[in-house]
Amino acid sequence: MTVAETAAWLAAHDNFCVLTHRNPDGDTIGCAAALCRGLRGLGKAACVLKNPQFTPRYAPYLEGLVVPEAPEGAALVSVDIADESMLPGNAARFAGKIDLVVDHHGSNPGFASACLIVPEAAACGELVFQVLRAMGAPLTRGVAEAVYIAVSTDTGCFQYSNTTPQTLRIAAETKELGCDAYPINKLFFGTKSFARLQLESRLTASMELLSGGRLAVCRLPRAWMDELGLTEDDIDSIAGFPRTVEGVEVGVMIRELTDGSQKISLRTAPSCNASAVCAHLGGGGHVAAAGATVPGSFADARQAVLGALRAEAFPV
Repeated sequence: MTVAETAAWLAAHDNFCVLTHRNPDGDTIGCAAALCRGLRGLGKAACVLKNPQFTPRYAPYLEGLVVPEAPEGAALVSVDIADESMLPGNAARFAGKIDLVVDHHGSNPGFASACLIVPEAAACGELVFQVLRAMGAPLTRGVAEAVYIAVSTDTGCFQYSNTTPQTLRIAAETKELGCDAYPINKLFFGTKSFARLQLESRLTASMELLSGGRLAVCRLPRAWMDELGLTEDDIDSIAGFPRTVEGVEVGVMIRELTDGSQKISLRTAPSCNASAVCAHLGGGGHVAAAGATVPGSFADARQAVLGALRAEAFPV
């Protein structure tokens, strides 16, 4: 579907419930908030399904939008969800029942009859903004700030290589619509808790550099989360930490989850396709940012991701 076709689909339906992905980030939350507010501005019923992993940092932008259960007969819309396996536990029952997919992951298989999937978009928030504009929805300050959160967080405040001229134009338009970007930038990019700084110290001390410094591997054990009192807000964007080291082309973060499995996150330079690497592990994502979750220990996950890198001809 095109943006115009998606706008027409939304205009022809009502009673929407918007779904976000597991470990929700600024893009999925910003999309959900913007879409919900825009649809309400058109007089339609819309809500965001509560995600058990929503964190306090995003609470002000979701205020008044979240419901504990999807309304009866609601049209289900997923935003920034690359695969149904990414649905949170309370939404897993909706697999195979989603009505509209809006996403920018090239690995998305198109798991609904109506899909707007544009891998060229830096953030899913770009697509939501274009759809709302095509519908003639009131682009209020609330909508603008939600879109700004979506596009800024998925581009590292516009420093990542996925940032396009369109991304910057949309960000500029949100400013024109009343978005106060400074407090958002300060909150998401300019402030770190002391616990986060302590974590970065541990990650630096234990970082493994391979391939002549082109590859960095970091381990985040669950015990560190408990010892340092880290919250999900504290570790937001931690996946990109290994790639901040000079000379590193592939950064790997392996985080131990509560069930003992390992979440592998890759951030890569153009010399390596992160999505292709993670596909070997049952995951996916973008060319420069992708992930997968694998069973077993850290050692098992390390071996698996190194093998996947070799399979994609990255020298390890």
